[in-house]
Amino acid sequence: MHWILRYAIAPDYLERRAGFRDAHLALAWESADTGALLLGGAVGDPPGSALLLFASEAAARAFAQADPYVANGLVTGWEVLPWNTVVGGAAANPVRPAA
Repeated sequence: MHWILRYAIAPDYLERRAGFRDAHLALAWESADTGALLLGGAVGDPPGSALLLFASEAAARAFAQADPYVANGLVTGWEVLPWNTVVGGAAANPVRPAA
């Protein structure tokens, strides 16, 4: 099982993120370097939300609780959702078609 951390972001996210971006990215790369965070980034252009893919629910929740974007109101809400990945080399539960 993989876990998605879904962020809702503030309307002024782009204007305010510069002051917190280095700290947010440091946390993200630290999480990626340990294998907890698999992928992450903003969704849309301009961004309207963000998605981060984690290897565990606990890691996703810990990340959100430590994230400067959350602490400083750039993220207005977040949720952790299970994602049963079934296709691809990194799928948690690979399912192939019947022969």
